[in-house]
Amino acid sequence: MNKMLISGGAGFIGSEFARQALLNDFNIAIVDSLTYAGDLKRIDDIKNRLKFFNCDISDFESLKKVFINFKPEIVVHFAAETHVDRSILNPHIFIKTNIIGTQNMLELSKDALFVNISTDEVYGDLSENDASFMENSCLKPSSPYSTSKASQDMLGRAYARTYNANVITIRPSNNYGPWQYPEKLIPVVIYKALQNEPIPVYAQGKNIREWTFVEDCAKAILQLIKKRCANEIFNLGSGIEKQNIEVVKSILALLNKSESLINYVKDRPGHDFRYSLDSTKLKKTISISFTNFEQGIEKTVKWYLDNKDWLFEKAKELKDYWHTVYKSKN
Repeated sequence: MNKMLISGGAGFIGSEFARQALLNDFNIAIVDSLTYAGDLKRIDDIKNRLKFFNCDISDFESLKKVFINFKPEIVVHFAAETHVDRSILNPHIFIKTNIIGTQNMLELSKDALFVNISTDEVYGDLSENDASFMENSCLKPSSPYSTSKASQDMLGRAYARTYNANVITIRPSNNYGPWQYPEKLIPVVIYKALQNEPIPVYAQGKNIREWTFVEDCAKAILQLIKKRCANEIFNLGSGIEKQNIEVVKSILALLNKSESLINYVKDRPGHDFRYSLDSTKLKKTISISFTNFEQGIEKTVKWYLDNKDWLFEKAKELKDYWHTVYKSKN
């Protein structure tokens, strides 16, 4: 099993996974509709070593042609609308891509190993003292985004049971690293700090996330594929939990910028307080070490400093969006 189709391979995590897959000698193809969050520049260094199909996964007939052309043996499904704030503004596209698109992918992948990339957000949230989520924890999604991902997650498991499909379900924690689109916290902070602009932080920044460096996430997924862990669910998290305000301050320190740039804004509707994964099962299944946050955030900041043109180009696309999302407390 060497032929691997990666949906969303021009996205943040998908492009890193594509690079890792090529290093492991897989014959890969990417299917991506190149929405605002997709970018061929992410795969420019590997484009001559793969096939690329520009296709919307919610278009079944177009997607079917991709499968007929490439005949994948492994399908790794990253393609998704992923930003919570956007799902609050426009839930429709999340239903279309994350649910209908996933169903199309599954329908065409019945004879392949299907790797369904879910999220820790399907579990809902925790208080500060709650135990971490385990793979058998109830799914209680809070936002239109996480609800669409929970549907994706359950569709994969339904296909495994109903159609005897081979499905690995993976629920990663928050990823960070190079090439992340600046609607997400870390690249937003880096851009705003470089521009000496107010840095928007929801409420008091006390919300807690578990942070995994993107290279580690990609490597872990590849190991699970090699193990052929079909019809299993895996949490994929580093165990590194940080309050959002801690993350912001660590970036400001690396950039030698003042914390006076921090601007506390009106909280996100239905904002989940804490995500935390128990990844014991993962660590018992594969051998994986995780980059510590200090090293990971330093690498990330350095990448954005070395790639300011890309960051600034993408940030220009977000001016109106930021104005809509980040609102004064008053």
